[in-house]
Amino acid sequence: MSSEPETSPTLAERLHTVFDSQVMNYGAYNLVYATGCATYASQPSDGEHHGVTQRHFIVGYRRYPSEIIVAPFDPAALASLGLPNAIDNTNLIDASSSGQGRLRLETTSRTAFDLKVLPLVEIETAYGAEVLEQEADSEDFLSYVRELVSV
Repeated sequence: MSSEPETSPTLAERLHTVFDSQVMNYGAYNLVYATGCATYASQPSDGEHHGVTQRHFIVGYRRYPSEIIVAPFDPAALASLGLPNAIDNTNLIDASSSGQGRLRLETTSRTAFDLKVLPLVEIETAYGAEVLEQEADSEDFLSYVRELVSV
């Protein structure tokens, strides 16, 4: 029997769990937390995207093959708020970065995400206000988006 106290998962680990439960091959993605909004041109028949306001996102990205997954979630419940959206070279029509961590991604279905990715964020969860340090990850993600913009 271990005498060490059991530690609860960190915020980053809990965010990974939310993303991992929704995405196949989840281990292939780097993750960042983003705030912002989603705009959907057409409402899916199942209503998955429009039931609630989406302001918090876990964004998974990978360079090879190039893909971004935007997964809306509820930070208080640490649960999904709709279907994750895959963005890749087959459906990306606009990727722009306006600096200070702000970016816009738009797909051929006219789904658009206006996001802000910061290196240090405070997130209100069921555990209270928690700070997520994602300096290296946010810089890597924004670098990746700048590469998309330049292509």
